Amino acid sequence: MPAFRFSRRDESQIDPFNAGEPVLPWDDPDALADEGDVFDDRPYEGAGEPGPQAEPVEYAPHGEPGGQPHKREDNYQAPTTRGHDYDAPSIDGPPAGGRRSRRAPRPAAAEPVSARGASGSRLGKLIAAVVAVLIAVNVAVPVLMLVGEFVENVSSSAGSAFDAAEDTSYPTSYESDEADEGAMELAASAALSGALADPESGALHDLIAGYLDDKLLSVEGYTAEELGIDADAFAAWAITSTSFSTSGTYDRGDGTAVVYADVVAPSVNDVFWAFDDAIAGYLVEQDLWGVYGGDQATDLTDEQRAHVGDVFAGVLEDAEGIEAFSSIGLLREGDGWVADADGLADAFTSIYGLW
Repeated sequence: MPAFRFSRRDESQIDPFNAGEPVLPWDDPDALADEGDVFDDRPYEGAGEPGPQAEPVEYAPHGEPGGQPHKREDNYQAPTTRGHDYDAPSIDGPPAGGRRSRRAPRPAAAEPVSARGASGSRLGKLIAAVVAVLIAVNVAVPVLMLVGEFVENVSSSAGSAFDAAEDTSYPTSYESDEADEGAMELAASAALSGALADPESGALHDLIAGYLDDKLLSVEGYTAEELGIDADAFAAWAITSTSFSTSGTYDRGDGTAVVYADVVAPSVNDVFWAFDDAIAGYLVEQDLWGVYGGDQATDLTDEQRAHVGDVFAGVLEDAEGIEAFSSIGLLREGDGWVADADGLADAFTSIYGLW
């Protein structure tokens, strides 16, 4: 590729970076003196007239013997000669030599870490192998001892099983469990039967009659007697309409047990609300408010009492028994079982819906 040149071969070499400064009008003091003060108020007399022309100056090319530079003398000649006396490097010849590299020599490669630590790694592996062997020995010995004991126990158990197969006797725990379950069911049945045996009196009778009386007073404002309703007869009706059968037992193992029973009985709660739906409108029409009437409360007449009694009897005729599932709590007493009184009351509350 040819070297870069500022001009063609047949032209003089002019260095644009070393050329002289141009001569401006104000650079010549004599010219300014002839023109006068350009900043005064006098008119310019020579305006529009061409001034004297300077003679052209011929310049010799740079690098030629006897030539003059384009600027003030500074003993500098541009390096553009081609084989002249000036010893500047020629642009036609090959470069004198490559530029010296300033890069520092690459240091010798360090010894690899793996090579330096080879001996240490081998020593570590040897120590690890020794430790592993010691651990294996300490673990294997107990394991082998346990395996031996297990095999011995299995052998002895197998022998005992074969010996037991020849024995035709059976344990009596199953028979004992059956007898105990029978005792539990017998105790629960006795408690239920005893409560239902006397519909005209007894704790269950009083529980149902008292529930009906309190409910009528709190909702209708009158007691059962004031409304012409026989609460005792109602309790007897509810009890005689009840039947049950035991269906299983559960021994908690802490001296208590439970007997499960399937019961069919009328819901006293449902009977009451059915009666309330049937009689509430009548009581309002008759202005019968009971305890909620304050000073104006009035008692029912015999005719009114008869009407309320007939409505209540009609509700009982439509009532049906409801199947329910109940549990009877038992307590261990000696070798037998007895019903828990509190548990029995809770069972009847659930059966008849005495909420």
